[in-house]
Amino acid sequence: MHRFPWIFAVLSLAGVTAGCVAPAELKPTFENGWTVYAESYIRKPIDCQGGKVQLNGDRLDTHLTNECQGVRVTGTHNDVEVDIAPGGGIEITGSHNDVFWHQARPGPRPRLIDSGVSNTFHPAQ
Repeated sequence: MHRFPWIFAVLSLAGVTAGCVAPAELKPTFENGWTVYAESYIRKPIDCQGGKVQLNGDRLDTHLTNECQGVRVTGTHNDVEVDIAPGGGIEITGSHNDVFWHQARPGPRPRLIDSGVSNTFHPAQ
């Protein structure tokens, strides 16, 4: 019958995981004062440059650095660490996201808004 049945299994697995590769280069767009990242599987830090960042991708494991004024997480199954500016805001509208935040310096506590499903905010130690 089939001489090498394991070849089919290997090729099938390769096809399933081929779409799960972290992007080589991040290419944000800019919308209404927000820097928007649509890529999924981001595994490198993103510099907020003191501005606002929106993450639309899925299965991110990233760190937003440099005093983010605002952060939106619209995707699913993300683990995001955020250096938030005093009085800044973090909003999660997606699902199954974990956001670890710490305030970049003393000041007003950030606004944390969860209007999605099964999301969790964690103050970083």
